[in-house]
Amino acid sequence: MRERFTLPLFLEREFKYPAGLGMFLIAALLYLVTNHFHYWEPALLPMTKLDHAIPFMPNTSWAYMSEYLLFAFVYILCHNMDELNKFIYSFLALQVVSNIVFFLWPTTYPRDLFPLPDDLNSLTKFAFSSLRQTDSPANCCPSLHVSSVYLGSLLFLQESKKKFVFFFIWATVVAVTTLTTKQHYIVDVIVGLLMAIFIYWLFHRVLSYTRKNLL
Repeated sequence: MRERFTLPLFLEREFKYPAGLGMFLIAALLYLVTNHFHYWEPALLPMTKLDHAIPFMPNTSWAYMSEYLLFAFVYILCHNMDELNKFIYSFLALQVVSNIVFFLWPTTYPRDLFPLPDDLNSLTKFAFSSLRQTDSPANCCPSLHVSSVYLGSLLFLQESKKKFVFFFIWATVVAVTTLTTKQHYIVDVIVGLLMAIFIYWLFHRVLSYTRKNLL
C-alpha cells in the first residue's frame, strides 16, 4: 500500500529561536526582492467608495508597524512545538505564494495622493517616511501584512483561546491601519484575510505530519 504523504515535524525546542530568525529573514528577503524589482510595471487598482472614505491617519503608522512585535510575541509565546512546526510551514508557504503573485501580477498604491502633513510630529514623520522609503508602494494585493498577522493569531486557535482572541484583535488593528496609513486597498485586506484562513486550514487541519528530529 502506498504510504500517505506527510511532512516532518523537524524542529526541536532547543533550535526554536534560530529557526524562527531564519524563517523571518527568508520572508523579508523574498518580500524585498519582489517589492523593489518588477518584471512588469505595477498596476494601480480601482479605489472603491470605502477606500476614498477612509481617512489618512499617519499617527496610526505605529500600530501598523507593530506587526513585527506581533510576530515576535506569537513565536515566543507558542509552546506547542508541533503547532510551531506547522506554523513555520504555513508561514513560509504564505510568503512564497504571495510573492509569486507579486511577481506575476504586481500592483501598487497611489501614495503620492497622501503626502505626510507638515504638522505631523517629527518622530512619527521620521518613522513613517523611513517606512515608505524602505517599503515601496508595490506588492499590494494580497496584503502580506494582513495575511501574516492573521495567520500568526490563528496559531493559538487550539492552544489557547485567550491568546487567540488577544492576537486576533491585535491583527485586526494592524489590518485596519493598512487602510488608515494608505498602504493598501480594501480588496488587499479581504484577500489577505482569506489567504491566511486557507493556508491555516491547509497546514494545520488537512496535511499530515510525522515526527523526525532533524533540528
